[in-house]
Amino acid sequence: MKASYFLASKYAQALLNTLEEKGEISRLDEYVEAFQRLKKALDSSETLRDLVYSPLVPPKHIVTRMKEVSEFEDTIFVQFLEALVDKRRQNLIPFMSHILYQESLEREKVVEVRVILPSKTTNTIINQIKQTIHNKTGRKIKLITEFNENLIGGLQLYIGDKFFDFSVKGFLQNIQSAYAPVGGGENI
Repeated sequence: MKASYFLASKYAQALLNTLEEKGEISRLDEYVEAFQRLKKALDSSETLRDLVYSPLVPPKHIVTRMKEVSEFEDTIFVQFLEALVDKRRQNLIPFMSHILYQESLEREKVVEVRVILPSKTTNTIINQIKQTIHNKTGRKIKLITEFNENLIGGLQLYIGDKFFDFSVKGFLQNIQSAYAPVGGGENI
């Protein structure tokens, strides 16, 4: 069965509701980390993927293996995995990992920002970027810094699912697309 983001969001919401009802929502980050470990293992191990997604492997064995990989022995988590496997919905785990992570950030009023710079830069500049975004959003910032030598100057930002290109490369690409020949010809 094909994985669906919509369906994964329903399962994620069910888990969140269960955590709320049981008074365990404060442990959401532990659940997020467990799902992220599980997703990472599924992404990197073809053998694990074959085992977890196989209709021939007994559900109890799949749950046991997923519990081992996640390194999380929580009762609610294990029962949730059992429900997923019983319904053959373990293919939703990658989406659920993302959804739960985003929910955790939202509950903590944190914005994840990925900043891409052309080269190593000082902590002062990075802190200024972080402070500016904090001032604009009013939220705590989780800053992920990356470096891309293909950028000539400036920076690129991913704030949530939005992309902002303040790089020289982006500026030049905008000029090129604005003045590109309509009927063919040479690009800059």
